[in-house]
Amino acid sequence: MTILLSSCSSLKAPNTLFISYPVDASSFKDDVPKIQSRIDEYTEAFQSSYPETRLVYITYPSSKFVQQIEADANLNLGPDLIIADTGTANELLKRNLTTILPDKKYFQAIYGSRFPWARNANGKYVYAPWVVDTQIACFNNTKIKESPSTIQELENLSASGRKIGLSSDPLNLIWSAGSKGAMAEISSLGNQVTSKQAFPSIRGWLEWLRKAALYNNIYFYDNPRDLGKNLQNNKLDWCTCWGLQIDDLKRKMGSTLSVAALPNGMKSKASPPISTIVFALGRNSSKSQRKMALKFIKSSVNTISQRKLQLRESGLLAANQNVAIPPQSSKQNNALDTSYNEQNNHYEKDWHGIYRWLFPQEKTSKNSLSRYWQLSRTFREFTNGYLGINEAMKILTMTKEN
Repeated sequence: MTILLSSCSSLKAPNTLFISYPVDASSFKDDVPKIQSRIDEYTEAFQSSYPETRLVYITYPSSKFVQQIEADANLNLGPDLIIADTGTANELLKRNLTTILPDKKYFQAIYGSRFPWARNANGKYVYAPWVVDTQIACFNNTKIKESPSTIQELENLSASGRKIGLSSDPLNLIWSAGSKGAMAEISSLGNQVTSKQAFPSIRGWLEWLRKAALYNNIYFYDNPRDLGKNLQNNKLDWCTCWGLQIDDLKRKMGSTLSVAALPNGMKSKASPPISTIVFALGRNSSKSQRKMALKFIKSSVNTISQRKLQLRESGLLAANQNVAIPPQSSKQNNALDTSYNEQNNHYEKDWHGIYRWLFPQEKTSKNSLSRYWQLSRTFREFTNGYLGINEAMKILTMTKEN
């Protein structure tokens, strides 16, 4: 990588576009070729229109991505285009490692009132949303004919002998807080608008998690990636998953894979989180390279390209507001649409506080992540039986780090 970067100055010709994206360090070797293949597949319109443009991919582990981009940019070797989730893109923007997208009118027509957080105070786009990845349920349809629609039905399914997989990772577990009606209380903690109270809904959520952990056939995994692996290896019959995993699971499970929206509660909806993948312009591009990077973005977010992407049934949702695929067109589209438009959007007013609870806005990202690690350890120890409900409540409801 050092050799490649050291020669970037000579490679950075108008027909070369440097693209960088982060990859989970724990699966770096396996994921890099998969992600690059998917980017190539979803951006074939650009490559067909500009075959003379050479795409050079530069990847770094997620945990070191921002620091590496900063080091490269300080040497004037930063990428022309960055593909990342919004959290990473916001950190890059804060460090002045990306630049504002021109042509505000074009992007406004693409997104409309969607993604207001993608614009700055002047209404200009700081990055361009590309696809939306939402959490859903994946199951083996030879074992389970229909996914449970409520968490009570999920409990009954496990009692019947079917093996259920959940993750103790906070972001991957937050869906069940919605099913137990705890989202408003958690959001108030993140927004620091709480007074001293008993937080009955959070307690009810923890009581349900404790009950689930006691079932013989409900298993909690620290690493959410283990859920998909165990589903395809027949060690699980039902688990939480993400749309981005569907293609990989289909290749290994074939027609035995089915997907559905996550189960609601008796009185409240599940609250699946989403991840929005965006394009950001690097700060080191020459005029010609920035022009080409912008063409790359526009060829990927326009209505035709986005419609084709969603019709592939890749498991991802188009970010373009003008793409409307009827959810009834397939069970997969129905699951994704329900997860995003009915469940996630139901808690639109709560998500800001939820993310502040998970990732407090501190002076450095390290402090923000330390809170997430604390929550991860708490849920892990709680679902393993090491912590009691009162101990977990104390940690979950403290606000001094928020």
